[in-house]
Amino acid sequence: MILVTGASGNLGRAVIARLREQGRAVRGFSRRAAAETRPGFETAAGDLADAAAVDAAVAGTEIVIHCGAVMKGTWDEHRAGTVVGTQNVIDACRKHGVKQLVHISSMSVVDWAGSAGKGPVTEQAATEPRPDERGAYTRAKLEAEQLVRTAAKAGLPAVILRPGQIFGGGIPLITGAVARQAAGRWVVLGDGKLELPLVYIDDVVDAIVAAVDNKLVRGEVFQIIDPEHLTQDDVLSLAGGSKSVIRVPRALVFALGKLSELPLRLVGKQSPIASYRLASALARLHYASDHAERGLGWKPRVGVREGIRRVTT
Repeated sequence: MILVTGASGNLGRAVIARLREQGRAVRGFSRRAAAETRPGFETAAGDLADAAAVDAAVAGTEIVIHCGAVMKGTWDEHRAGTVVGTQNVIDACRKHGVKQLVHISSMSVVDWAGSAGKGPVTEQAATEPRPDERGAYTRAKLEAEQLVRTAAKAGLPAVILRPGQIFGGGIPLITGAVARQAAGRWVVLGDGKLELPLVYIDDVVDAIVAAVDNKLVRGEVFQIIDPEHLTQDDVLSLAGGSKSVIRVPRALVFALGKLSELPLRLVGKQSPIASYRLASALARLHYASDHAERGLGWKPRVGVREGIRRVTT
């Protein structure tokens, strides 16, 4: 039996669908259990922050694929669902002798600002040293990954996957990392030449299944990013339609960000375009995925261009 947390999320649903296609016994864990009674598929309802609910969901399973995480909200919400939730998953895996934990982390845990100009970003890149300034999501995902890495060093059979910017399966392609819409136009921060760590959702599922099939349990870390490195401009040319594009010079973006910091700080809030967040978001990086090819046997089966075609037709 394989447990998938975050079963109601886009990635969780895609993982469950693939496992069921392969005839594997699956249990999906989410806040609301789906009303399904098909052979080989079970559902369990509960909150990741509820240790008893997580324990009950893990009981009787051999493999746990931990996709669940809070995507937005306050720090308290992120901490409860992502950090405490991951610790609950770890504790339950230990208690019930799970043979493998596949933890889905995020490329957001990487020190983007500090990695600029240091060659391709690999699994050896430093993690974010200032997560509070990057935002609650980054902070929570980093703390959760650190919990899994510590547990793996202590003997928990685990593997960590860090997908890049996932799209498809209900997850949008054009996010703020690519461009924003304003007055019927695309607004790009910077010159449009930033490489994006894109990966199509079916290819992420392939990587997860490969981690299971290869029985990786030594705390290995793999970043899952398509080796074809499209830029913001590339994505807009393929999926942006006929809208015109406005590019805001980097110097102006940083100046506006700096100006926004003081007034928001005076009312106890963090600017969404604070200087450090911009330095991270606009860092000129090049991403490598060689380790996933060597260690997982993973190459994109669909690829970003075909993935873009699928989400735009």
